[in-house]
Amino acid sequence: MIALRFCSLAAAFFFALAVGNASAACSTQPLQDKEAFRLSAIPLDERSVEVKIAIEPCYYLYQSKLSFSLEPNVLGKVTLPVGEHKSDPTFGDTMIYRRDLAIVLPFTKELPRDSAYMLRVSYQGCAEAIGLCYPAASQMLTLRVPTTATPGEEVFSTTPRSSWF
Repeated sequence: MIALRFCSLAAAFFFALAVGNASAACSTQPLQDKEAFRLSAIPLDERSVEVKIAIEPCYYLYQSKLSFSLEPNVLGKVTLPVGEHKSDPTFGDTMIYRRDLAIVLPFTKELPRDSAYMLRVSYQGCAEAIGLCYPAASQMLTLRVPTTATPGEEVFSTTPRSSWF
C-alpha cells in the first residue's frame, strides 16, 4: 500500500515537472506576427502553388480566419487541411492549426510567363502560453513567373511583404 502511494506521488511529481518544463519553453515575450507565422510559397507547376506557414511552438492559427487572394483573380477552390478542435472564449468551437501547415492553391488557368502576381495570405492567430491573440493580419507574397523555364527550374520566386489590416 505504501509502495503504491509512493508510485502515485512520484508519477504525479514527474507529470507536473514535465508540464512545467513544456510551458517553460514558451516565452512570455510575444513574437511579432510575421515571426510567429512565417510564410513561403513554392511552385508545384504552372497551375498551382503551395503556401507553407511555419507556426512557432506555443502559437496557433484560426482555420476560419485563413484566406487567400491573388491578383489577377485566378485562384480555384482552396481546400484547407483538417485542424484541431478548440473551445475558444472569443470564437466558440473552432478549428486551429498548431504546427507547420502546407496548403495547395490551384489556379483556374495557367499563369502567363514573364509576369508578377500578388498573393495575399490573411490570417489571425494567438500566442497560447500568454493568452495573447493578434489582430487579423495579412502578408503579401510576390509570385514571379520567369520568361523561360528549363526542366526542374522553379516557376515562381517569392518576395514576402507584411502588413496589418
